Amino acid sequence: MKKTLTPLLLALSLLMGACASPVVKLGSVSSLEQIDTSKGEKLTASASGFQLLLFIPIAVNGRQRNAYDNLLEQAGDRLLTDVKITESWTYAFIGTVYTTTIEATAYPKRTADVKQ
Repeated sequence: MKKTLTPLLLALSLLMGACASPVVKLGSVSSLEQIDTSKGEKLTASASGFQLLLFIPIAVNGRQRNAYDNLLEQAGDRLLTDVKITESWTYAFIGTVYTTTIEATAYPKRTADVKQ
């Protein structure tokens, strides 16, 4: 019994480890004094993955990272606040499309006032 249980548990552990997604750490602003809140712009980015036959993942695990990287690229040197993450799925005939959409508000950094 022990000889058959060990390989089964090992295989199950490997399969479960393959389903892990990378961690996406969202940045933070320590103080509102750093941003110019009068010039905010809404940004949206999304990324999708496909689960073929409900068993074979294709670009499913990295979609949060890809969407966030796209959002950071759009923001440039501006600071992101009010981040909202939405997950959705759409059934396709041979699988399922999973989409992550990230919305945020980008604010420029406050410039130092020059006194003359």
